[in-house]
Amino acid sequence: MSKGHTIESLHGDLVFKEIFGTQKNVRFTEYLLELLKGYERGFLRGKVTVLNEVFLEKTKLKDKGITSDVLAKIGDEVINLEMYMSFEEDDLEKSLVYLTRIYGTRLEIGEKYQKQPKVTQYNFCESCHVSKIPEFETDFLFIDRKTNNIISDNLEGYIYRLDKLKSVAYDDIRKEELLKIMKMIYSNDSEERFKIAKGSEILMDMAEVMKEFVNDEAVLKFKSLVGKNEEIARRNGMREGIQEGIQEGIQVGIQKGKKEGTQMEKYHIAKNLLNLNVDIPTIMKSTGLSKKEILKLQEK
Repeated sequence: MSKGHTIESLHGDLVFKEIFGTQKNVRFTEYLLELLKGYERGFLRGKVTVLNEVFLEKTKLKDKGITSDVLAKIGDEVINLEMYMSFEEDDLEKSLVYLTRIYGTRLEIGEKYQKQPKVTQYNFCESCHVSKIPEFETDFLFIDRKTNNIISDNLEGYIYRLDKLKSVAYDDIRKEELLKIMKMIYSNDSEERFKIAKGSEILMDMAEVMKEFVNDEAVLKFKSLVGKNEEIARRNGMREGIQEGIQEGIQVGIQKGKKEGTQMEKYHIAKNLLNLNVDIPTIMKSTGLSKKEILKLQEK
């Protein structure tokens, strides 16, 4: 482990996936989902399977691919967890596409549509710029606008505005604990996270795992590479990045290269990311290269 590195904010794509999107840390995912769903502590122990490696392939050449930050499964229900640094109108539409796309790919051929499993989505936003989402917590279902009757609860979504944390006052233990996790998500300082987590064994464990992860030599090497690629992108005057990909560097730097960078630069970035064992779907999003192109680079 490398020492002395300042912990980064959990909204960083890598750290978010490490904490909630890996089976080795599934107890954190279980705990978060228990709080979000209002279950008793330990209710989901051993019942959650992390599916974050699932990649929803394109169906047409020009379709956008979809890679969720974290996919998990509880029985037949699929949970989609997403983290956004900035939530814009386009991100709202994207979250709906994710929700419906995941929902629409759960049935086997020949199965009745009534067997469609439930899909629930939780979006966490560091900042939100959508006027129709003014509150800390927003939830949505398919309803009849005239009667407010629920048409279907098989598709359920939530949006949490972390920039509204200071205005939230919860009056029960479950919500207070959820608020602590969200403050840890929003914070970018290790000492502050441990201070928030004090008194909760599982939150202290979470803070420790976060600290170890961001100080790991491989992660530091990856961040260094991303920083160099971001500088290359800036020198070439590349345009503003999008929200997909690894948001703390690839999103700002490499994704700009996706817009205007040369093909050789994209190959160079992809090759470096392959050397760091970054998964192919993430490299596809980050560079704009096809899976076939990346596999060819992998063979060299």
